[in-house]
Amino acid sequence: MEFNKNWTKEDNKELLNFIKDGKSVNEIREHFGNNKLFYHPNKKYYLSGKSSTIPTFKSKIDDYSYFMNEIKYEELKTDFQVDFKKSKHFNKKFDYIYKFQTDSGNRYIIDFIYLKDTIGYYKNRDIYNVSFTLEKNRNLLNSENYEELTFLKEQHELIKRIIFIFKDFNDKFAENCVYLIGETVDKRKTKWYRNLIKDSFSNIKEIIDISSFTNGMTAYYYEVDSK
Repeated sequence: MEFNKNWTKEDNKELLNFIKDGKSVNEIREHFGNNKLFYHPNKKYYLSGKSSTIPTFKSKIDDYSYFMNEIKYEELKTDFQVDFKKSKHFNKKFDYIYKFQTDSGNRYIIDFIYLKDTIGYYKNRDIYNVSFTLEKNRNLLNSENYEELTFLKEQHELIKRIIFIFKDFNDKFAENCVYLIGETVDKRKTKWYRNLIKDSFSNIKEIIDISSFTNGMTAYYYEVDSK
């Protein structure tokens, strides 16, 4: 059996003791929590799609910020394809595109778009604007399509996979760079993005300032401390 940082050998030993003591399935789930049981190598006792600690999602999300504030997410190992292309506006710089899919087969894209600004807190620094969407909605010239909400009831899995990819990008391509997200019309989605980035790194600094790339709206900058 392969163990991991979220399901250790000690966790497995404790589970075996619970089984030997004749504990019920409900007692095991109550003790370990469904989120932790997700990381059991065989997902033993994990209750797929249902958890007392995770809000139920309807056809519409009523409040992004609620679940992002209440739940601390861990990364989920994710297979992906990464590609890059030359920046259209900055010489000898590149944009990066990560493609991945969820267990349901829905395909997503995360864009890391290179920028360098002449105003704001991080002027003249290497900056990457971060955003994601369904592959079928990816049209950088049409923000309405790009920002369309998915409502596919897989937000928790999606968050975990994005965190994994975010860390991969930061390790491989983001030396001494800063991340940027711009204020969106739906402030709940802005909150969702902000908390997603904060969940990706334990050593990150947020600066709220201005940018010439956010159409006059608030800019949120994130710098990861590499120490």
